[in-house]
Formats: sequence, structure tokens, C-alpha cells
Amino acid sequence: MAVTSQLRKDAAFGEVWVVDWQMAGLLKPSAIKPVLATLEQTLVIKRLGSLSDRDLPILRNAIPQILG
Repeated sequence: MAVTSQLRKDAAFGEVWVVDWQMAGLLKPSAIKPVLATLEQTLVIKRLGSLSDRDLPILRNAIPQILG
């Protein structure tokens, strides 16, 4: 899923704000956008981190909404 530091005043449909963004290894406050994509492993430049135990369930709950 796409991650952006361009935060809106209110989260858009399917968008999840990362609460523990520093713990996740992100550089700025960020949101996960409701855009699903697959990438070849060779296109991944680096892994910044991973979501906290608080943020991961929020994202998992949003995915069914995104998929309809």
C-alpha cells in the first residue's frame, strides 16, 4: 500500500493515519493510502520499518472496507 506524508485535515475513505510513525521507522507523520499494488522484490529500495501493534490492527480493519 502507498504511504504518504501529505496528510489531509481529515482522513479520506480507506486512509489510515500511522499513529506510531516514528516507531514504524517513518521519517514524518504519515498515512497509508487505500491504493493496493504489487511490486517486484527488486523494485523495493529499502524497508523503513514495520507498523506497531497499535497501528497494524487499524490497517487490517481498513482493508475489507477498501476492497468493498
